[in-house]
Amino acid sequence: EHLTTPPGYLTESELISLMEHHGIGTDASIPVHIENISSRNYVHVDSGRRLIPTQLGIVLVHGYQKIDPELVEPTMRSNIEEQLNLIAKGKADYSQILDHTLDNFKKKFIYFRDHIEATNELFEATFSSVASVSKPLSRCGKCNHYMTHIYAKPQRLHCKHCDQTYSLPQGG
Repeated sequence: EHLTTPPGYLTESELISLMEHHGIGTDASIPVHIENISSRNYVHVDSGRRLIPTQLGIVLVHGYQKIDPELVEPTMRSNIEEQLNLIAKGKADYSQILDHTLDNFKKKFIYFRDHIEATNELFEATFSSVASVSKPLSRCGKCNHYMTHIYAKPQRLHCKHCDQTYSLPQGG
């Protein structure tokens, strides 16, 4: 059986290049972004300046993807920065852009709040002592490894290999 391997982790300079390519940040703010993701324990920087995601960083990204995949796309941030540049050049109205952006984020916040359980399940499955509250049950449809049945409410199946979590019918 031939398996493909994922690409290597990005170095700081590769991340900076991608941020510049997508129009995210300025020369002054890009190092601050990298410092933030490191100080918040989303990544750690190895000796080769490679950004290695932590378990927290991985779970956050998976949680955002489950609720609103746009939250992890670079286009979301770059669109806002593009609008700010238009305001700075006098080509867009500050009030209209502000109202539109706040309305968008308010809708995203409400949707996220109403669907936070998907993220809670990932955090609980990743950071609780799964061995004491679960047992292997079935194979994952995504990677074919055994999943774990987590009995803590809400009951669910979790694959620790690909971080996929499946909700189970409750009370049935």
